[in-house]
Amino acid sequence: MGAADRIRKLGFRRWYERALIEGHAYLVTSFLGMILAVASIELIGQRAGTEQTLLALTGGLIGTAVVLYGVRRYLRVIAFAESLGDHATCGQCRTYAAFSVLASGLPDTEAVEADEPGSMWLKVKCRKCGHEWTL
Repeated sequence: MGAADRIRKLGFRRWYERALIEGHAYLVTSFLGMILAVASIELIGQRAGTEQTLLALTGGLIGTAVVLYGVRRYLRVIAFAESLGDHATCGQCRTYAAFSVLASGLPDTEAVEADEPGSMWLKVKCRKCGHEWTL
């Protein structure tokens, strides 16, 4: 289910809240991966046996991968939510996030992922005044 479908189903405010929670969950996971990586570096420095060194090295690599993936996803999710949130105010009546999604799609250029800023558009209609605009 894409972002447009989730916005239609939940409404923009609930979708936005969930996107922020999801993004911050990735950030917390990144911090946990950082703790694993740092703890593994400390274990390597203790000059233990070969088995423990390999285990620490594996833990460090896994922790580093979790940090890199988590930070990348955090930035992508937050940037996408913020890019839609910046345009969620009706231009006529200035009402925030009170719209219905009429249509959605991807731009003419191929986007790498559907949750990148500028990677999709939403045609919306204000529930208060009926003004239509594109996010």
